[in-house]
Amino acid sequence: MNSPYYVPSGRLPAQAIVSTVACPLFVVAPAWLYAWLTIHSPLVLLNWFAMCAFAVVMGVAARQVARQAKARNPMWMGRLGLAIGVAGWYAHWAAWLAIADAGSFASLLGAPQDMWRFGMLLAENEVRHVAGMRIEGSALVAGWIVEFILLSTLPRSLARGAAEEPFCEVTNSWATPFELPRKFAWIEEPHVVVHRLETAPGELFSIVGRGIDADAPRYSAVTLYRTEGDPFVSIDNVKIERDAKKEKKTTRPIIAYLRLPGMDAEQIIDECNAAQTTTETEQAQSDPPELVDAIDHLGAGRLEEALAGAQPHTAAADDRLRIDAIRLCAMVNARLQRWAESLRYWNALCDEEPSAFNALQTGCCCAMTGDTARGEEWIAWARERNTTSREMPDPQIVTSFISALTQSGQAARAMPYLEQMRAIYTGLGCTDATFLFVRRVPLFGTFLQNSLPIVHAVLGGEEARAWYSAMQTHLDEPGKDALNAWLEENFATMTSPTPAPV
Repeated sequence: MNSPYYVPSGRLPAQAIVSTVACPLFVVAPAWLYAWLTIHSPLVLLNWFAMCAFAVVMGVAARQVARQAKARNPMWMGRLGLAIGVAGWYAHWAAWLAIADAGSFASLLGAPQDMWRFGMLLAENEVRHVAGMRIEGSALVAGWIVEFILLSTLPRSLARGAAEEPFCEVTNSWATPFELPRKFAWIEEPHVVVHRLETAPGELFSIVGRGIDADAPRYSAVTLYRTEGDPFVSIDNVKIERDAKKEKKTTRPIIAYLRLPGMDAEQIIDECNAAQTTTETEQAQSDPPELVDAIDHLGAGRLEEALAGAQPHTAAADDRLRIDAIRLCAMVNARLQRWAESLRYWNALCDEEPSAFNALQTGCCCAMTGDTARGEEWIAWARERNTTSREMPDPQIVTSFISALTQSGQAARAMPYLEQMRAIYTGLGCTDATFLFVRRVPLFGTFLQNSLPIVHAVLGGEEARAWYSAMQTHLDEPGKDALNAWLEENFATMTSPTPAPV
Protein backbone atom coordinates (compact mmCIF):
# COMPACT_ATOMS: atom_id res chain seq x y z
CA MET A 1 0.00 0.00 0.00
CA ASN A 2 2.00 3.00 -1.27
CA SER A 3 -0.69 5.64 -1.08
CA PRO A 4 -3.02 6.74 1.72
CA TYR A 5 -5.71 7.16 -0.93
CA TYR A 6 -7.65 4.72 -3.08
CA VAL A 7 -5.76 3.88 -6.29
CA PRO A 8 -7.75 2.29 -9.15
CA SER A 9 -6.44 -1.07 -10.35
CA GLY A 10 -6.27 0.10 -13.98
CA ARG A 11 -8.44 -2.71 -15.34
CA LEU A 12 -10.50 -2.00 -18.45
CA PRO A 13 -12.95 -4.84 -19.23
CA ALA A 14 -13.84 -5.43 -22.88
CA GLN A 15 -17.45 -4.58 -22.03
CA ALA A 16 -16.43 -0.94 -21.61
CA ILE A 17 -15.23 -0.77 -25.21
CA VAL A 18 -18.28 -2.64 -26.53
CA SER A 19 -20.65 -0.34 -24.64
CA THR A 20 -18.79 2.73 -25.88
CA VAL A 21 -19.22 1.57 -29.46
CA ALA A 22 -22.95 1.08 -28.83
CA CYS A 23 -23.43 4.47 -27.16
CA PRO A 24 -23.67 6.52 -30.40
CA LEU A 25 -26.88 4.61 -31.21
CA PHE A 26 -28.29 5.70 -27.85
CA VAL A 27 -27.49 9.38 -28.40
CA VAL A 28 -28.91 9.66 -31.94
CA ALA A 29 -32.41 10.57 -30.74
CA PRO A 30 -31.19 13.27 -28.29
CA ALA A 31 -28.88 14.58 -31.03
CA TRP A 32 -31.84 14.98 -33.40
CA LEU A 33 -33.91 16.73 -30.74
CA TYR A 34 -31.07 19.11 -29.91
CA ALA A 35 -30.49 19.86 -33.61
CA TRP A 36 -34.19 20.53 -34.19
CA LEU A 37 -34.36 22.93 -31.26
CA THR A 38 -31.30 24.91 -32.39
CA ILE A 39 -32.94 25.48 -35.78
CA HIS A 40 -36.56 26.11 -34.81
CA SER A 41 -36.44 27.57 -31.32
CA PRO A 42 -36.85 31.39 -31.18
CA LEU A 43 -35.24 31.53 -27.72
CA VAL A 44 -31.47 31.68 -27.35
CA LEU A 45 -31.66 30.53 -23.71
CA LEU A 46 -33.59 27.45 -24.74
CA ASN A 47 -30.82 26.57 -27.20
CA TRP A 48 -28.20 26.85 -24.48
CA PHE A 49 -30.34 24.80 -22.13
CA ALA A 50 -30.75 22.13 -24.82
CA MET A 51 -26.97 22.04 -25.37
CA CYS A 52 -26.34 21.56 -21.64
CA ALA A 53 -29.05 18.90 -21.43
CA PHE A 54 -27.55 17.03 -24.40
CA ALA A 55 -24.10 17.15 -22.77
CA VAL A 56 -25.55 15.80 -19.52
CA VAL A 57 -27.30 12.94 -21.40
CA MET A 58 -24.01 11.90 -22.98
CA GLY A 59 -22.19 12.36 -19.67
CA VAL A 60 -24.65 10.09 -17.87
CA ALA A 61 -24.30 7.53 -20.65
CA ALA A 62 -20.49 7.63 -20.37
CA ARG A 63 -20.67 7.27 -16.61
CA GLN A 64 -23.02 4.30 -16.92
CA VAL A 65 -20.59 2.64 -19.33
CA ALA A 66 -17.88 2.83 -16.67
CA ARG A 67 -20.17 1.68 -13.88
CA GLN A 68 -21.77 -1.22 -15.76
CA ALA A 69 -18.48 -2.43 -17.23
CA LYS A 70 -16.72 -2.04 -13.85
CA ALA A 71 -13.91 -0.10 -15.51
CA ARG A 72 -11.15 0.99 -13.10
CA ASN A 73 -8.88 2.75 -15.58
CA PRO A 74 -9.54 6.50 -15.31
CA MET A 75 -7.25 7.44 -18.20
CA TRP A 76 -8.85 5.09 -20.72
CA MET A 77 -12.38 5.71 -19.47
CA GLY A 78 -11.70 9.41 -19.95
CA ARG A 79 -10.74 8.67 -23.54
CA LEU A 80 -13.80 6.51 -24.08
CA GLY A 81 -16.01 9.22 -22.57
CA LEU A 82 -14.40 11.72 -24.92
CA ALA A 83 -15.16 9.38 -27.83
CA ILE A 84 -18.83 9.25 -26.77
CA GLY A 85 -18.98 13.04 -26.59
CA VAL A 86 -17.34 13.51 -30.00
CA ALA A 87 -19.65 10.89 -31.53
CA GLY A 88 -22.70 12.70 -30.11
CA TRP A 89 -21.41 16.06 -31.35
CA TYR A 90 -20.85 14.56 -34.83
CA ALA A 91 -24.33 12.99 -34.87
CA HIS A 92 -25.83 16.35 -33.86
CA TRP A 93 -24.10 18.07 -36.77
CA ALA A 94 -25.33 15.45 -39.23
CA ALA A 95 -28.87 15.84 -37.88
CA TRP A 96 -28.63 19.67 -37.99
CA LEU A 97 -27.54 19.66 -41.64
CA ALA A 98 -30.12 17.03 -42.53
CA ILE A 99 -32.91 19.15 -41.03
CA ALA A 100 -31.50 22.14 -42.97
CA ASP A 101 -31.86 20.10 -46.23
CA ALA A 102 -28.12 19.77 -46.79
CA GLY A 103 -28.49 16.04 -47.39
CA SER A 104 -29.79 12.89 -45.79
CA PHE A 105 -28.73 12.02 -42.28
CA ALA A 106 -27.16 8.69 -43.27
CA SER A 107 -25.23 10.17 -46.20
CA LEU A 108 -23.91 13.03 -44.07
CA LEU A 109 -22.75 10.65 -41.37
CA GLY A 110 -20.59 8.90 -43.96
CA ALA A 111 -19.28 12.09 -45.55
CA PRO A 112 -17.49 14.27 -42.99
CA GLN A 113 -15.92 16.30 -45.80
CA ASP A 114 -19.39 17.39 -46.98
CA MET A 115 -20.31 18.36 -43.42
CA TRP A 116 -17.11 20.40 -43.16
CA ARG A 117 -17.85 22.15 -46.46
CA PHE A 118 -21.36 23.12 -45.38
CA GLY A 119 -20.04 24.34 -42.04
CA MET A 120 -17.46 26.57 -43.75
CA LEU A 121 -20.14 28.00 -46.03
CA LEU A 122 -22.18 28.94 -42.97
CA ALA A 123 -19.16 30.52 -41.28
CA GLU A 124 -18.29 32.61 -44.34
CA ASN A 125 -21.72 34.23 -44.51
CA GLU A 126 -24.17 35.85 -42.14
CA VAL A 127 -26.83 33.41 -41.05
CA ARG A 128 -30.43 34.10 -40.09
CA HIS A 129 -30.71 32.24 -36.84
CA VAL A 130 -32.99 33.64 -34.15
CA ALA A 131 -36.09 35.78 -34.62
CA GLY A 132 -34.73 37.47 -37.75
CA MET A 133 -31.36 38.38 -36.21
CA ARG A 134 -28.23 37.96 -38.30
CA ILE A 135 -25.18 36.39 -36.69
CA GLU A 136 -21.64 37.04 -37.94
CA GLY A 137 -19.60 34.03 -39.01
CA SER A 138 -16.93 34.66 -36.33
CA ALA A 139 -19.56 34.61 -33.56
CA LEU A 140 -21.02 31.45 -35.04
CA VAL A 141 -17.63 29.70 -35.04
CA ALA A 142 -17.03 30.80 -31.43
CA GLY A 143 -20.35 29.25 -30.46
CA TRP A 144 -19.42 26.03 -32.23
CA ILE A 145 -16.12 25.87 -30.33
CA VAL A 146 -17.89 26.33 -26.99
CA GLU A 147 -20.40 23.69 -28.02
CA PHE A 148 -17.69 21.19 -28.94
CA ILE A 149 -15.80 21.76 -25.69
CA LEU A 150 -18.90 21.23 -23.55
CA LEU A 151 -20.23 18.22 -25.46
CA SER A 152 -16.87 16.45 -25.46
CA THR A 153 -15.42 17.29 -22.03
CA LEU A 154 -18.45 16.60 -19.81
CA PRO A 155 -18.74 12.91 -20.88
CA ARG A 156 -14.97 12.59 -20.51
CA SER A 157 -15.04 14.07 -17.00
CA LEU A 158 -17.96 11.94 -15.77
CA ALA A 159 -16.55 8.74 -17.24
CA ARG A 160 -13.14 9.36 -15.72
CA GLY A 161 -14.68 10.30 -12.36
CA ALA A 162 -16.71 7.08 -12.30
CA ALA A 163 -13.57 5.00 -12.90
CA GLU A 164 -11.79 6.78 -10.03
CA GLU A 165 -14.42 5.81 -7.43
CA PRO A 166 -13.48 3.10 -4.89
CA PHE A 167 -13.96 -0.47 -6.11
CA CYS A 168 -13.81 -3.66 -4.04
CA GLU A 169 -11.65 -6.18 -5.89
CA VAL A 170 -12.67 -8.93 -3.45
CA THR A 171 -16.39 -8.78 -4.25
CA ASN A 172 -15.85 -7.41 -7.79
CA SER A 173 -18.29 -4.57 -7.14
CA TRP A 174 -18.24 -0.85 -6.53
CA ALA A 175 -17.83 0.33 -2.96
CA THR A 176 -21.11 1.33 -1.32
CA PRO A 177 -21.21 5.04 -0.42
CA PHE A 178 -22.89 6.06 2.82
CA GLU A 179 -23.12 9.68 3.99
CA LEU A 180 -22.81 9.79 7.76
CA PRO A 181 -25.91 11.34 9.34
CA ARG A 182 -23.92 13.69 11.54
CA LYS A 183 -23.00 17.16 10.34
CA PHE A 184 -19.52 18.13 11.42
CA ALA A 185 -17.97 21.54 11.97
CA TRP A 186 -17.02 23.60 8.91
CA ILE A 187 -13.34 23.04 8.09
CA GLU A 188 -11.58 26.41 8.20
CA GLU A 189 -8.10 25.16 7.29
CA PRO A 190 -8.49 22.29 4.79
CA HIS A 191 -4.75 21.81 4.26
CA VAL A 192 -4.24 21.25 7.99
CA VAL A 193 -7.09 18.73 8.20
CA VAL A 194 -5.88 16.90 5.08
CA HIS A 195 -2.38 16.64 6.50
CA ARG A 196 -3.64 15.36 9.85
CA LEU A 197 -5.92 12.79 8.21
CA GLU A 198 -3.14 11.59 5.93
CA THR A 199 -0.88 11.03 8.91
CA ALA A 200 -3.50 9.72 11.35
CA PRO A 201 -6.63 8.45 9.53
CA GLY A 202 -7.63 6.41 12.57
CA GLU A 203 -8.36 9.67 14.40
CA LEU A 204 -11.05 10.65 11.90
CA PHE A 205 -13.70 11.84 14.35
CA SER A 206 -11.30 13.67 16.64
CA ILE A 207 -9.86 15.51 13.64
CA VAL A 208 -13.12 16.55 11.97
CA GLY A 209 -14.49 17.60 15.35
CA ARG A 210 -17.82 17.28 17.06
CA GLY A 211 -21.23 17.21 15.43
CA ILE A 212 -23.09 20.48 15.02
CA ASP A 213 -26.69 21.59 14.70
CA ALA A 214 -28.66 20.02 11.85
CA ASP A 215 -29.75 23.45 10.58
CA ALA A 216 -26.25 24.94 10.47
CA PRO A 217 -25.66 26.94 7.27
CA ARG A 218 -22.05 25.76 7.08
CA TYR A 219 -20.84 22.27 7.90
CA SER A 220 -18.68 19.42 6.67
CA ALA A 221 -20.20 16.20 5.37
CA VAL A 222 -18.43 12.83 5.62
CA THR A 223 -19.11 10.06 3.09
CA LEU A 224 -17.94 6.53 3.86
CA TYR A 225 -17.25 3.96 1.11
CA ARG A 226 -17.72 0.40 2.36
CA THR A 227 -15.71 -2.52 0.94
CA GLU A 228 -14.73 -5.97 2.16
CA GLY A 229 -11.29 -4.56 2.98
CA ASP A 230 -10.35 -1.14 4.27
CA PRO A 231 -13.09 1.51 3.93
CA PHE A 232 -12.49 4.89 2.30
CA VAL A 233 -13.76 8.33 3.22
CA SER A 234 -14.44 11.61 1.47
CA ILE A 235 -15.12 14.94 3.19
CA ASP A 236 -16.79 18.03 1.74
CA ASN A 237 -17.42 21.50 3.06
CA VAL A 238 -21.09 22.40 2.50
CA LYS A 239 -22.49 25.92 2.56
CA ILE A 240 -26.22 26.62 2.39
CA GLU A 241 -27.50 30.09 1.51
CA ARG A 242 -31.18 30.64 2.14
CA ASP A 243 -33.52 33.46 1.24
CA ALA A 244 -37.29 33.83 1.06
CA LYS A 245 -37.55 32.12 -2.32
CA LYS A 246 -34.84 29.51 -2.67
CA GLU A 247 -31.99 27.62 -1.08
CA LYS A 248 -28.55 27.43 -2.69
CA LYS A 249 -26.18 24.64 -1.71
CA THR A 250 -22.46 24.90 -2.47
CA THR A 251 -20.13 21.94 -1.98
CA ARG A 252 -16.33 22.11 -1.88
CA PRO A 253 -14.31 18.86 -1.72
CA ILE A 254 -11.76 18.71 1.10
CA ILE A 255 -10.44 15.16 0.74
CA ALA A 256 -11.46 12.31 -1.57
CA TYR A 257 -11.20 8.54 -1.13
CA LEU A 258 -8.82 8.47 1.84
CA ARG A 259 -8.08 4.95 3.04
CA LEU A 260 -8.94 4.09 6.65
CA PRO A 261 -6.56 1.18 7.29
CA GLY A 262 -7.64 -1.40 9.84
CA MET A 263 -11.00 0.27 10.48
CA ASP A 264 -14.41 -1.38 10.15
CA ALA A 265 -17.01 0.56 8.15
CA GLU A 266 -20.00 -0.81 10.02
CA GLN A 267 -18.43 0.04 13.36
CA ILE A 268 -17.78 3.60 12.17
CA ILE A 269 -21.42 3.96 11.13
CA ASP A 270 -22.66 2.52 14.43
CA GLU A 271 -20.42 4.88 16.40
CA CYS A 272 -21.64 7.81 14.35
CA ASN A 273 -25.30 6.89 14.82
CA ALA A 274 -24.79 6.46 18.55
CA ALA A 275 -23.00 9.78 18.75
CA GLN A 276 -25.78 11.43 16.76
CA THR A 277 -28.39 10.38 19.30
CA THR A 278 -26.31 11.41 22.31
CA THR A 279 -24.70 14.60 21.01
CA GLU A 280 -27.08 16.95 22.80
CA THR A 281 -26.72 15.05 26.09
CA GLU A 282 -22.93 15.02 25.82
CA GLN A 283 -22.84 18.70 25.06
CA ALA A 284 -25.06 19.43 28.04
CA GLN A 285 -22.67 17.46 30.25
CA SER A 286 -19.40 18.76 28.78
CA ASP A 287 -20.25 22.41 28.03
CA PRO A 288 -21.01 24.93 30.76
CA PRO A 289 -24.71 25.85 30.56
CA GLU A 290 -23.78 29.55 30.36
CA LEU A 291 -21.96 28.92 27.06
CA VAL A 292 -24.44 26.62 25.32
CA ASP A 293 -25.97 29.44 23.27
CA ALA A 294 -22.56 30.85 22.35
CA ILE A 295 -21.37 27.41 21.21
CA ASP A 296 -24.53 26.97 19.12
CA HIS A 297 -23.93 30.38 17.51
CA LEU A 298 -20.34 29.38 16.72
CA GLY A 299 -21.44 26.11 15.13
CA ALA A 300 -24.01 27.96 13.02
CA GLY A 301 -21.48 30.55 11.87
CA ARG A 302 -23.03 33.45 13.82
CA LEU A 303 -19.68 34.70 15.05
CA GLU A 304 -20.65 38.07 16.50
CA GLU A 305 -23.43 36.45 18.54
CA ALA A 306 -21.00 33.76 19.75
CA LEU A 307 -18.53 36.42 20.83
CA ALA A 308 -21.18 38.43 22.63
CA GLY A 309 -22.33 35.31 24.49
CA ALA A 310 -18.83 34.25 25.59
CA GLN A 311 -17.19 37.57 26.55
CA PRO A 312 -19.17 38.17 29.78
CA HIS A 313 -17.82 34.89 31.19
CA THR A 314 -14.09 35.44 30.52
CA ALA A 315 -13.67 36.74 34.08
CA ALA A 316 -15.88 34.14 35.78
CA ALA A 317 -14.76 32.71 39.10
CA ASP A 318 -15.48 29.15 37.97
CA ASP A 319 -12.29 27.86 36.32
CA ARG A 320 -14.03 25.66 33.78
CA LEU A 321 -16.45 28.36 32.67
CA ARG A 322 -13.72 31.02 32.46
CA ILE A 323 -11.31 28.84 30.44
CA ASP A 324 -13.96 27.70 27.97
CA ALA A 325 -15.16 31.30 27.50
CA ILE A 326 -11.60 32.49 26.81
CA ARG A 327 -11.13 29.65 24.34
CA LEU A 328 -14.34 30.57 22.52
CA CYS A 329 -13.33 34.24 22.30
CA ALA A 330 -9.90 33.29 20.95
CA MET A 331 -11.37 31.03 18.27
CA VAL A 332 -14.12 33.45 17.23
CA ASN A 333 -11.77 36.43 16.93
CA ALA A 334 -9.41 34.32 14.83
CA ARG A 335 -12.25 33.39 12.49
CA LEU A 336 -13.17 37.07 12.30
CA GLN A 337 -9.49 37.80 11.51
CA ARG A 338 -9.23 40.12 14.50
CA TRP A 339 -5.75 38.87 15.19
CA ALA A 340 -4.78 41.28 17.97
CA GLU A 341 -7.90 40.41 19.98
CA SER A 342 -7.46 36.71 19.27
CA LEU A 343 -3.84 36.93 20.45
CA ARG A 344 -4.92 38.55 23.70
CA TYR A 345 -7.26 35.63 24.44
CA TRP A 346 -4.75 32.96 23.37
CA ASN A 347 -2.20 34.52 25.72
CA ALA A 348 -4.74 34.34 28.54
CA LEU A 349 -5.55 30.74 27.63
CA CYS A 350 -1.87 29.78 27.73
CA ASP A 351 -1.72 31.15 31.26
CA GLU A 352 -4.66 28.91 32.18
CA GLU A 353 -3.73 25.88 30.03
CA PRO A 354 -0.05 25.84 29.00
CA SER A 355 -0.44 23.23 26.25
CA ALA A 356 1.47 22.82 22.97
CA PHE A 357 -1.71 23.41 20.98
CA ASN A 358 -2.49 26.69 22.73
CA ALA A 359 1.12 27.81 22.31
CA LEU A 360 0.92 26.98 18.59
CA GLN A 361 -2.20 29.11 18.19
CA THR A 362 -0.57 31.94 20.12
CA GLY A 363 2.52 31.81 17.93
CA CYS A 364 0.43 31.83 14.75
CA CYS A 365 -1.56 34.84 16.00
CA CYS A 366 1.69 36.66 16.77
CA ALA A 367 2.74 36.07 13.17
CA MET A 368 -0.59 37.38 11.89
CA THR A 369 -0.14 40.58 13.93
CA GLY A 370 3.42 41.08 12.67
CA ASP A 371 5.18 40.21 15.94
CA THR A 372 7.07 37.37 14.30
CA ALA A 373 9.99 37.25 16.74
CA ARG A 374 7.59 36.61 19.63
CA GLY A 375 5.70 34.13 17.50
CA GLU A 376 8.90 32.19 16.89
CA GLU A 377 9.47 32.02 20.63
CA TRP A 378 6.00 30.58 21.15
CA ILE A 379 6.53 28.02 18.37
CA ALA A 380 9.84 26.94 19.91
CA TRP A 381 8.09 26.52 23.27
CA ALA A 382 5.22 24.59 21.64
CA ARG A 383 7.66 22.19 19.99
CA GLU A 384 9.56 21.68 23.23
CA ARG A 385 6.34 21.04 25.14
CA ASN A 386 5.11 18.72 22.39
CA THR A 387 8.12 16.42 22.77
CA THR A 388 6.67 15.24 26.09
CA SER A 389 2.92 15.82 25.65
CA ARG A 390 2.75 14.31 22.12
CA GLU A 391 -0.33 16.36 21.30
CA MET A 392 0.40 16.44 17.57
CA PRO A 393 3.14 15.57 15.05
CA ASP A 394 5.99 18.08 15.20
CA PRO A 395 5.75 18.79 11.42
CA GLN A 396 2.16 19.93 12.01
CA ILE A 397 3.42 22.70 14.29
CA VAL A 398 5.99 23.75 11.69
CA THR A 399 3.60 23.71 8.73
CA SER A 400 0.92 25.61 10.68
CA PHE A 401 3.40 28.38 11.49
CA ILE A 402 4.56 28.43 7.86
CA SER A 403 0.93 28.96 6.79
CA ALA A 404 0.54 31.84 9.27
CA LEU A 405 3.74 33.50 8.06
CA THR A 406 2.68 33.13 4.43
CA GLN A 407 -0.83 34.47 5.02
CA SER A 408 0.61 37.49 6.82
CA GLY A 409 2.92 38.31 3.91
CA GLN A 410 6.12 37.09 5.56
CA ALA A 411 7.16 34.39 3.13
CA ALA A 412 10.87 35.11 3.66
CA ARG A 413 10.51 34.43 7.41
CA ALA A 414 8.97 31.04 6.55
CA MET A 415 12.06 29.83 4.65
CA PRO A 416 14.00 28.58 7.72
CA TYR A 417 11.02 26.44 8.68
CA LEU A 418 10.71 25.12 5.13
CA GLU A 419 14.38 24.21 5.31
CA GLN A 420 13.62 22.27 8.47
CA MET A 421 10.90 20.40 6.59
CA ARG A 422 13.31 19.75 3.73
CA ALA A 423 15.84 18.39 6.21
CA ILE A 424 13.28 15.85 7.45
CA TYR A 425 13.04 14.27 3.98
CA THR A 426 16.78 14.39 3.32
CA GLY A 427 17.43 12.96 6.77
CA LEU A 428 14.99 10.09 6.30
CA GLY A 429 16.09 9.47 2.72
CA CYS A 430 13.00 7.34 1.98
CA THR A 431 9.97 8.99 0.37
CA ASP A 432 7.69 5.95 0.43
CA ALA A 433 4.18 7.06 1.44
CA THR A 434 3.73 4.30 4.02
CA PHE A 435 7.16 5.00 5.54
CA LEU A 436 6.28 8.70 5.90
CA PHE A 437 2.77 7.91 7.15
CA VAL A 438 4.10 5.80 10.03
CA ARG A 439 6.40 8.65 11.04
CA ARG A 440 3.56 11.20 10.73
CA VAL A 441 5.41 13.19 8.09
CA PRO A 442 3.51 14.83 5.19
CA LEU A 443 3.71 13.04 1.86
CA PHE A 444 6.69 14.10 -0.22
CA GLY A 445 4.52 15.33 -3.09
CA THR A 446 2.39 17.36 -0.67
CA PHE A 447 5.50 19.07 0.68
CA LEU A 448 6.75 19.90 -2.81
CA GLN A 449 3.48 21.35 -4.03
CA ASN A 450 2.63 23.34 -0.89
CA SER A 451 6.09 24.83 -0.52
CA LEU A 452 6.53 25.84 -4.17
CA PRO A 453 4.69 29.23 -4.04
CA ILE A 454 6.73 30.30 -1.01
CA VAL A 455 10.13 29.14 -2.27
CA HIS A 456 9.53 30.56 -5.73
CA ALA A 457 8.39 33.93 -4.34
CA VAL A 458 11.42 34.26 -2.03
CA LEU A 459 14.23 32.80 -4.16
CA GLY A 460 13.07 33.26 -7.73
CA GLY A 461 12.93 30.61 -10.44
CA GLU A 462 16.52 29.38 -10.80
CA GLU A 463 17.43 29.54 -7.11
CA ALA A 464 14.14 27.83 -6.23
CA ARG A 465 15.01 24.94 -8.52
CA ALA A 466 18.46 24.71 -6.95
CA TRP A 467 16.85 24.70 -3.49
CA TYR A 468 14.80 21.62 -4.38
CA SER A 469 17.59 19.97 -6.40
CA ALA A 470 19.78 19.98 -3.31
CA MET A 471 17.67 17.11 -1.97
CA GLN A 472 18.42 14.73 -4.83
CA THR A 473 21.63 13.19 -3.50
CA HIS A 474 19.93 12.35 -0.19
CA LEU A 475 16.79 10.62 -1.52
CA ASP A 476 16.07 7.05 -2.54
CA GLU A 477 15.64 6.24 -6.23
CA PRO A 478 11.81 6.63 -6.25
CA GLY A 479 12.25 9.95 -4.47
CA LYS A 480 14.84 11.12 -7.00
CA ASP A 481 12.58 10.11 -9.89
CA ALA A 482 9.57 11.84 -8.33
CA LEU A 483 11.60 14.99 -7.63
CA ASN A 484 13.06 15.09 -11.15
CA ALA A 485 9.62 14.67 -12.73
CA TRP A 486 8.20 17.37 -10.47
CA LEU A 487 11.06 19.75 -11.28
CA GLU A 488 10.56 19.24 -15.01
CA GLU A 489 6.85 19.88 -14.65
CA ASN A 490 7.22 23.06 -12.59
CA PHE A 491 10.52 24.44 -13.87
CA ALA A 492 10.36 23.20 -17.47
CA THR A 493 11.58 26.45 -19.02
CA MET A 494 14.71 26.63 -16.87
CA THR A 495 17.98 24.76 -17.16
CA SER A 496 18.65 22.49 -14.25
CA PRO A 497 21.38 23.98 -12.04
CA THR A 498 24.03 22.01 -10.20
CA PRO A 499 22.59 20.82 -6.89
CA ALA A 500 23.74 22.97 -4.02
CA PRO A 501 24.90 21.42 -0.75
CA VAL A 502 22.30 21.15 2.00
